[in-house]
Amino acid sequence: MSRTTLLRARSGFTIIELLMVVAVVGIMMSIILPKFRISEKTEVQLAGIQLAQDLDVSRTRALSTREMVRVAFKTGTRKYGGYLDEDGDGTIVESDAEWQALRGFGVRTLPDRVTYGRGAAGAIPGDAPSGEVTFPNARIEFDPRGLTMPMGTRGVVYLASENDPYAVVAIQVTPSGNVRFWTYKQVGGWQ
Repeated sequence: MSRTTLLRARSGFTIIELLMVVAVVGIMMSIILPKFRISEKTEVQLAGIQLAQDLDVSRTRALSTREMVRVAFKTGTRKYGGYLDEDGDGTIVESDAEWQALRGFGVRTLPDRVTYGRGAAGAIPGDAPSGEVTFPNARIEFDPRGLTMPMGTRGVVYLASENDPYAVVAIQVTPSGNVRFWTYKQVGGWQ
């Protein structure tokens, strides 16, 4: 047999070799892919961090424009929106013009597996014993000085996983407008 005949006869892969490669790749993917999936706790944490940042943006915008800003929570639709008193009349009606004037985050929807709620967690220390959003009328307003309105308003927004009752975070706003982030641990409670 000539050398060219040997090369031509062995130039491809057999079906057995291809099946073995596919099987090895499949096994490797089944081991690796679950590590790339975001856990319920991480998803709730990320949603809470986003909300805390949006509240900071709202307060900063109130300070920079010297206008009133509102963040309203729509618990039934898993949304929240930020609005700026763009015409300076001292009232916010949550119109498209007002959320566009905020130039921040507009209206945001919570991730698919995250909802307003406490899951298996109780209230954070010093908070009211019930409710997923403890701000009056499910909204927080910042005056032109960045303080909460009416003066002294404080509240908490709780976010929880729909699948893991222990994956819960709380975003607390103090009367001075400061935002504090809490994480619930199954052992140890709120931290």
